[in-house]
Amino acid sequence: MTESPTRRGFLAGAAAVATGSAAVASAEGAPLDADAADLLPSDTEPPGTDRGAALQEAGGDTDIESLVDDLVESSLEGRTATGATVAVVADGEVALAKGYGVADRESERPVDATTPFRVGSVSKPVVGTALMARIRQGEIDPEAPVSEYLDASLGDAVGSVTLADLVTHRAGYEMSNEGLWITDADDLRPLPEALRRWRHARVRPPGEAPAYSNYGYAVAGGVLAAVAGEPFHEAVAADLLDPAGMGDSSFRQPLPDPLADAHATGYGPGAAYAGGEFPYLGLAPAGALSTTAEDMARFMQLHLNGGVVDGEQVLASETVAACQRQWATAHERLPGMAFGFVESDYGDVRTLRHSGGTPTFYSDLLLVPERGLGLFVAYNGADGGAAAEEVLEGFRSELLPDPGTDSGPDPGSESADGGTLSPDGQPTRADDLGGTYRSLRRSWTWHDRVTTTLQAGTVEVSVADDGALVTTGGSTTNRWVEIEPLVFERVDGGERLAFDTGSDGDDIEYLHRGANPTTAYGRVGGADRLSLHAVLTVLSLVGLLSAVFGWPAATAVGWFRSRSDADVAVDPRRWRDRPATLARAVAVGAAVAILAFPVAALVHLAVAPYAVLSAPPLTFAALFALPVLGLVGAAATVAFAVRSWTDGYWGRIGRVHYALVAASLAAACWLLWYWNLLVPPL
Repeated sequence: MTESPTRRGFLAGAAAVATGSAAVASAEGAPLDADAADLLPSDTEPPGTDRGAALQEAGGDTDIESLVDDLVESSLEGRTATGATVAVVADGEVALAKGYGVADRESERPVDATTPFRVGSVSKPVVGTALMARIRQGEIDPEAPVSEYLDASLGDAVGSVTLADLVTHRAGYEMSNEGLWITDADDLRPLPEALRRWRHARVRPPGEAPAYSNYGYAVAGGVLAAVAGEPFHEAVAADLLDPAGMGDSSFRQPLPDPLADAHATGYGPGAAYAGGEFPYLGLAPAGALSTTAEDMARFMQLHLNGGVVDGEQVLASETVAACQRQWATAHERLPGMAFGFVESDYGDVRTLRHSGGTPTFYSDLLLVPERGLGLFVAYNGADGGAAAEEVLEGFRSELLPDPGTDSGPDPGSESADGGTLSPDGQPTRADDLGGTYRSLRRSWTWHDRVTTTLQAGTVEVSVADDGALVTTGGSTTNRWVEIEPLVFERVDGGERLAFDTGSDGDDIEYLHRGANPTTAYGRVGGADRLSLHAVLTVLSLVGLLSAVFGWPAATAVGWFRSRSDADVAVDPRRWRDRPATLARAVAVGAAVAILAFPVAALVHLAVAPYAVLSAPPLTFAALFALPVLGLVGAAATVAFAVRSWTDGYWGRIGRVHYALVAASLAAACWLLWYWNLLVPPL
């Protein structure tokens, strides 16, 4: 799921982040041919029909409108967001579609159920549903390499990746901002061109471990467009939005004038985007949808009523059931991924969810298929994530069973009676589990590697003397007990995690959290340790500053002491010392270039954050002349350092100091290379 990126979060890498005609809907109701049927999970029965009774048991006397009114109005207090739009489906029927607050501060135009909001990665379930309709028709094989459907020039970018890999975030792509945020509509590219221009690297084999990928969903949208033979925004509208009656929803960029005029203004720290003018998505299928509460109510109905909306069979019930089935999981004891949705458990109730964050909007979608219950909420502010979480938690706690009493872990779990789990000896492979694990949701090859890595979640793992697994992330420490080999449950029964090996099948490589099936945590070691980078940064900084300020100061002192000597300018020793003077000048020049680059880059980032992170302008690329000059100077400095010992430059202390400066330059260049900041982004 994406998270709402504050400006700080966005600059750190944020972000979060996200087909036919109406006749297709009726054609889709035809029986599957044998080949197409084999592509779906074996159990594709639609959700049970005894949902009304289930909801009654959970809270049928609840006044949903009053509940939502209280939750949303409270959530808006003190927020950047000025408005919210909400839809609720209960027992498969629309119980509420309503707006709160104002869509625009200046005009004070109120939000209503027809006000479009940008929904970010809530676009992904919509794309997944449209793709499943094509799968059911037998036009797409979700287990075939997607290169079979796309332009041949993308073959090396997708390789053997399948549609199922893409939709469940298991294609192996890095998570980069490249091509994501586009501020000028003239810079938008058609999807096929965007996929070629802004390729995200595949950094692990498909299927090995989940890692959230906007590029992966863009490729999936490219498959949909290619099969439909239409531009992506037209294909998804024809296959799903139009048949479902979602006439006020669109992936088009820029938006059609009627939707742009009615659109809520998006508010971020120090910025406001009105009239449909906001940062666009270069990879549109990942999160370019603008929609309304009324339209999302219809989308939820479609999923909660077996494909029926307002009495019309828009999708076959088997198609809906196939979307909602689990398509991938790190372990059978953990939640996983449906086709476009993220699984989670609220006690013993299975829910499907997806959130979506952009620089100025946030949205959340929750479905409880077995109860015919759904909630959609969207805010027009970057801080809507915390607000939405308040609403979702209040909604679930009121309308679903209390996970601490009516439900809990599996009946076979030691904490099924509500007690606390206790370890029974050391866990399996206890000596191999400890270490640092970092979220795979980060960049490897783009110049935002440093920002995405610093924002990536990190977990420290150790095994206590009593056999409990101990995890520390930020200021939170938890204890876990092994319930089967390499699978652990938190001592209060609230969550599970599991470990597994990488492609070699031997060493423990990944940690999977049940609370986040979209992204695994990879073991960190060697040159990837941030502690090593921090030490090198400090030491190299001290060395470079000693050259930039130390040598000029020493020269000034020497000049001051000898300024009364009239013959100093013609002293022949001055000429013999010129190689040493040149050596120091080269080192100082290299140090200044390297030190100036991050300062200039940060200023550029502050002025144009979206452009710098996603589609860098030429002015930003030009800044890379500094580290390139620094690299050349560092190489020359290393050569001078060797010569200083053979030719006897300075005294012993002076030669040692110069060698340390050369080492500092080499370390600084290595750091810039590691973080993809040594050469300009191409």
